[in-house]
Amino acid sequence: MHELPVVEDLIKTLDRESEEKNITGIKAVNLRIGELSGIMGECVQMYFDVLSRGHSCERAVLNITHVPAMLKCDKCGREFPHEKSFDCPDCGSMGKLVKGSGREFMLESIDV
Repeated sequence: MHELPVVEDLIKTLDRESEEKNITGIKAVNLRIGELSGIMGECVQMYFDVLSRGHSCERAVLNITHVPAMLKCDKCGREFPHEKSFDCPDCGSMGKLVKGSGREFMLESIDV
């Protein structure tokens, strides 16, 4: 449910940008959502489909890139994306979360 205010703010931002830059129609909205952001892409899509009606992004395609959290191996120092395990793919040691990674929710770009 916390996706609702996020999508409302996104649409306000898109409307503001459209007005400021005299954009007549947005074709695509490109988002990056981190796996630890707590934002569910499916919910964002659902709310966007409903709330975009009557706005500058009404017919826009919503493209979501899911961003994994990054881990860093304590033993060999390699950084790697979290997938199914915290184990380093090089040496097998346990990796630790890189601070801030995987928490993004970002409007990357719009196609007009």
